[in-house]
Amino acid sequence: MNYLVNGMSESMKRDPNMKAIPYPLSESEFINLIHNGDFKSVIGHEQLADCLTKLTGVQIKYNRKNIQLNYDDTLLLVSLNGRLPERPTYVEYKGRLNFTFIRFEKQSLMDIETSREKIHEILKMEVI
Repeated sequence: MNYLVNGMSESMKRDPNMKAIPYPLSESEFINLIHNGDFKSVIGHEQLADCLTKLTGVQIKYNRKNIQLNYDDTLLLVSLNGRLPERPTYVEYKGRLNFTFIRFEKQSLMDIETSREKIHEILKMEVI
């Protein structure tokens, strides 16, 4: 399963031996993946979901939900420099968003290299 998230914790992993393999993305790579992938939104902040909708042109739903990750699940992680307020208020996102593609695999040198190759394959899509 592919998830769009605004946070990640160790408790989300079903198996403690799962290792997160991160790959930083540019804003254009992130937008391209949203347009060409099938990601389930579990964005837990309504304003961030609205901001991502405007940024990508794709409806991103607010969906505060706990998930349990399996091997080969992927995340598109959107993180914000600074903390989001809990109450509805205006937040300036421009220049404050970071994008990361994350895969989960068992830890071994071969797994890490294979994961990097898979990430590069996925990101070969033409950037819009």
